[in-house]
Amino acid sequence: MSVRTYGLSGSGMDIDQMVKSMMKSPQMRYDSLIQKKTQLEWKKADYNTMYTAVSDFQKTVFNYKMSSMVSPKVVSSNDEKIVQATANADAVNITHSLTVNKLAKGVSLISAGANANPPAGSDTITTGAAKDTLADQFTALNGTFTIKIANGGSSKEITVDTSKSIYQLVSDINSAGINVKANYDTTLDRFFLSTTNTGAKTTLDFTGSDAAGMSFLQNNLKLCVDPAQNQGQDADITLDNVQIKQSNNNFTISGITYNLTSEGEANVSVAPDNDKIFTNVKAFVDTYNNMLDKLNSKLKEAKYSDYLPLTDDQKKEMSDSQITAWEAKAKSGLLHNDSVLRDIVDKMRSAVSSPVSGLSGKYTSFAAIGITTGDYSENGKLHIDENKLKDAIKDDPDVINNLFDTNGSTSSKQGIVVRLSDSLKNGMGEIAREAGYSADITDDTKSALANEIRDYNNQVSTLGKRLTEMEDNYYNRFNAMEEALNKINQQSNWLTSQLKG
Repeated sequence: MSVRTYGLSGSGMDIDQMVKSMMKSPQMRYDSLIQKKTQLEWKKADYNTMYTAVSDFQKTVFNYKMSSMVSPKVVSSNDEKIVQATANADAVNITHSLTVNKLAKGVSLISAGANANPPAGSDTITTGAAKDTLADQFTALNGTFTIKIANGGSSKEITVDTSKSIYQLVSDINSAGINVKANYDTTLDRFFLSTTNTGAKTTLDFTGSDAAGMSFLQNNLKLCVDPAQNQGQDADITLDNVQIKQSNNNFTISGITYNLTSEGEANVSVAPDNDKIFTNVKAFVDTYNNMLDKLNSKLKEAKYSDYLPLTDDQKKEMSDSQITAWEAKAKSGLLHNDSVLRDIVDKMRSAVSSPVSGLSGKYTSFAAIGITTGDYSENGKLHIDENKLKDAIKDDPDVINNLFDTNGSTSSKQGIVVRLSDSLKNGMGEIAREAGYSADITDDTKSALANEIRDYNNQVSTLGKRLTEMEDNYYNRFNAMEEALNKINQQSNWLTSQLKG
């Protein structure tokens, strides 16, 4: 930037104002570029907001492809003290007979071994008074020894240090990773050891422990070390007259999850959960209407062509509230009647209004089960005749599954959710091609708006440099003029002084 020396001549000219006037026209071109760039940035942000909304709706729609949404089941047990049950959509709507002959068990050991009624005092394990170390607690112990614990196919060797406490042994067993948990109860003075898994393959086998380790387990902790006795047990059931064994008391057969709690007989009945089906359909329609409303609101949003983004000079002359009010109108209507959003709306409406041509029977469309659109002014909003919908679900519990999730070779043969999900996915792709996946352009190298914004950035940068050069040139000229006038004044003053002399 040039050094501004104007004013030396005493000409009285307002050079700043003159330069400002001369820069007014090119500055307007520069401001116009900034305003157009800003409008594109706002538009990109608007698109991003709609992309997020459509994406969230598409995920919700996709969930309705899950059988748990359109074919939920309700399960009942006539004796929940014996068995409790749940079912997924694959479960057949029938009643099963169940006899629990045996429950699955793991292995659980407690001090005093297998003796159910030990002599007085034999059920306690402490021989010393202190429990700070194993050597203090069991006075005959010293040094280190090894115990090995096997549970089914998993095993762990644990080094027992008698200078450490019994609680360290508990911690080492619990962290061994073999589904075995230990506990020492100070009040009862007993050691507890049990498996966290169940079934016939579950064991507590100490084979492989050294002699001192085996003696410690049997004589100090007073645990049963006979592997033949330390075996788990499978659940033994008779389901619909078929004997079945399971390794635990919670298992799934043919879409039904059984949770056995005691031995005995019970019936488990599976039926369609019509109330949940109805609720899920209502939730779908509500979500659809909300999405449609968002899109239509953006398409009909008022556009104020006279309200352009404010320049910095304009903002200086306005209050914060005035700026906010102005920009609200300037941002309004940037996607008014937008072709991309309009196409999404049209395809949404077509997806839900067209019948599923591959279906047989009387329920081949939303209208057939009581879901219809309102008048033209509602722009495709769906309405539910609840009685008609309930009657359809009661008449055919699979009606929603068929209408929603039928796969077909063409769009007309696809279920409503299938084609709606596909059309939304395509719509998201169109938004991404137009405006990318976010409001920022940093990582957006492909969308049309990002490229336009970059082009405006380049134009703004180029024109900004030109304006700086132009302004400097004007000031340089005025500087030269001032310097020339100053010299003339000096010469005139000198001549005048010579003539007077």
